[in-house]
Amino acid sequence: MKANDLLDMIGNADDGIIEEAKKRKKPVMARWTRWFAVAACFCLVAVGSFNTLQRFDYFQGVGCSAMPGTIVDGSYYYKVDHSGVWRYSDGNTEKVLSTYWEDGWLVNETGLYYHYGKDLYRVDLDTLERRKIYSANDGTHIGFDLAQNGNVIVTVYDKNARYRYQVLVNGETGNVIEQLTEKISYDSNIPMYSNLHYQVGEREIELVQIGGDERTPHYMPTENGAPLLPEGCWVSDYSYERSEGLISFDVYRGNEPKEESEMLILFADGKIILEPRYSNYSGSIGHTLLYVNFNSSENYGSNGNGIWCYDTDTGERWQLKIDSECELYSFTNDDQMLYSCVPWSKEQTAWKIVCEANRPVSLQLIDNNIIE
Repeated sequence: MKANDLLDMIGNADDGIIEEAKKRKKPVMARWTRWFAVAACFCLVAVGSFNTLQRFDYFQGVGCSAMPGTIVDGSYYYKVDHSGVWRYSDGNTEKVLSTYWEDGWLVNETGLYYHYGKDLYRVDLDTLERRKIYSANDGTHIGFDLAQNGNVIVTVYDKNARYRYQVLVNGETGNVIEQLTEKISYDSNIPMYSNLHYQVGEREIELVQIGGDERTPHYMPTENGAPLLPEGCWVSDYSYERSEGLISFDVYRGNEPKEESEMLILFADGKIILEPRYSNYSGSIGHTLLYVNFNSSENYGSNGNGIWCYDTDTGERWQLKIDSECELYSFTNDDQMLYSCVPWSKEQTAWKIVCEANRPVSLQLIDNNIIE
């Protein structure tokens, strides 16, 4: 058969035959298209599910489930894993922020702050309105600390270029007030501004290096330029604890930190005490420090622990009585309420502090699990 004859046959083919051939091809193409669409949808769902689970912190491990929260104006703010930040007040519980939206959060009287990637947000405590107040122009992520005056210290990190620095921003508007540190190597031991400057009430405490080396620098806590420790004593830039109305530092003598140390305790009202470390104080009422004793002589808690008091004015110590069996491990408190939790549980318990003659004497259980 000649080529021209073949072309003539194709040209003279019945339109119906051609259409029928097209129809026969369609189902094959449609099947492949459907499978491709299904696979694409599956990938989208998988990626979306992974991202959602990641944002709801399901891949953060099986570490501590419950950590003490923060009391602000009588309301208790705490985090529930895979859920968000909750508020407990007068027996009522409500979610104020979903875990999905935050990489870390802090709260004070001016608002609830959280960061997500390179952005810092503020949540109004009355309206729960969420608003972005600051966004880093460089870096890969941020962290932050809250200052006593309502401002925010933002740390900008760049894990690729390996640097970090801190800026002070307005806690209401997010406007940059001051760049606190220049860019510092991501891997350097040089401390950031927030590691050397602290506030408790109206008091401003600064750590000034007085010796040591790059690996173990020695710092002297100062207030208005005056040293707060005797000569030969020093603190590190990381061994400190904050509680309501006070801040404390582990104090060392000699060249290296020892397991046995002293404590420098600075109260917001100006009182200063230096004494051998006795326990990790978790809270205070005035000059009375509160702490968990894991070797209580009287078994008030079901795990043998009890909350004790130490009057720093008189040196007296005593244990708070409780009216219910409960595990006691970590807590936070104000003058009226105490909230306790254990790291291997999601429960948070609420207690009323009962005082006699302005002295805490017992705890009355209000709610054995404020999460439920």
